[in-house]
Amino acid sequence: MIVNDTEYEGLKDYVHGFINQMCIEKGRMPGKMPGTTYTWMFYLRRALLNPNVAFAISKMFLYHMERLDPKFQFQICGMDTAGSPLVTALSLSARYHDIFLNPIICRKERKAYGLLNRFEGSPQNMLTVIMDDLCNSGKSMKECLNALQEEGLPVANVAFSIVNKSNSTHKEERLRTDMYLPKEISVVSLFNLDDFDLQHPSH
Repeated sequence: MIVNDTEYEGLKDYVHGFINQMCIEKGRMPGKMPGTTYTWMFYLRRALLNPNVAFAISKMFLYHMERLDPKFQFQICGMDTAGSPLVTALSLSARYHDIFLNPIICRKERKAYGLLNRFEGSPQNMLTVIMDDLCNSGKSMKECLNALQEEGLPVANVAFSIVNKSNSTHKEERLRTDMYLPKEISVVSLFNLDDFDLQHPSH
């Protein structure tokens, strides 16, 4: 196994501590929708752009992926912008273990010039795993799914995120799905809100 159970727990403690200290902003902040405010928010770019933490996160994902498909017969797709460092770190970590995971980035909109491409990288006609920093947060995973389907690329029935913005007060199903994705796509998340004692919505 690439990562054993004991190593995984150590990685989880390390990443949890970093996110808890460095990636949760608290206080009143402007929300996405006009007139709304946040009382807390995740800022996981700090984790994904920290080489040590990004490496630890990628090894945690490899732990789960190997148990679902030991042959790693899929490519990984992240949504710009959080998806870029996420799939890059994961593909580099996998390569260290002689595993080739083809990383692609889904643009929010197709380029209006040049190659007119919707995806960065070299998309292959193979099963594609959607990845994002958060699920049950926004529609990034759904937008990524739509783009992959428009390009005719097959999509795996499992996706991955770092944090599921749900907790034990929600239905159990929501802890392993994304509200905007079809129910047949399950989501494996490294953490949920209970792990950070966040028991209420951010807005």
